[in-house]
Amino acid sequence: MLNLLKRHWMLAALISAAVLMVLFAAVIPRKPSAGIDHARYPAIEKFGGIAERHDTVDVPDPEKHYQVIFDVVSGSDDPRAINPGLMRVARAVNVFAEAGVPLEHLDFVAIIHGDATRSVVTSSVYDEWFSVDNPNEPLVHALTEAGVKVRVCGQVLNHWKIADSEVNNEIGITPSALSTLAIYGNKGYAYERL
Repeated sequence: MLNLLKRHWMLAALISAAVLMVLFAAVIPRKPSAGIDHARYPAIEKFGGIAERHDTVDVPDPEKHYQVIFDVVSGSDDPRAINPGLMRVARAVNVFAEAGVPLEHLDFVAIIHGDATRSVVTSSVYDEWFSVDNPNEPLVHALTEAGVKVRVCGQVLNHWKIADSEVNNEIGITPSALSTLAIYGNKGYAYERL
């Protein structure tokens, strides 16, 4: 009988502790969700939104020209999500445009390889793989319209068995990301890994 009472007492204590944990979890303040209220899109509409800032240092000079090679290697786990590296390229364009740098002064190149590779295929191929259109196609179009050269590594296409005809026609195919990075590095481009 004593053992039975002990068991009920322990069970009641466990249930009470669980209820208290749920109640405390409900009232503990949470970190605000990530995102920008009232994002601005000075050059690339809908992609790479930026926050307006007036208290910053290292603001781009509108009189200078900027050369950057973006090494886009990360993908998203969700096939419905836009590639975060390509979104950051759009954000870079918007940051420079917000500072008054004309798009003609930006010589930006995005070389895609690694886990980011699925971003480059046409929507019809993407739909075969994931039953959804490629969410990156509109972003790639917007980037190219803003003057960004978007490229994909030919070696990774062979590795993934992606035919050249299955690549979005706004994306150039290079022999290798390694050679593309070396070529632009030799031209003095700043390097950003995304």
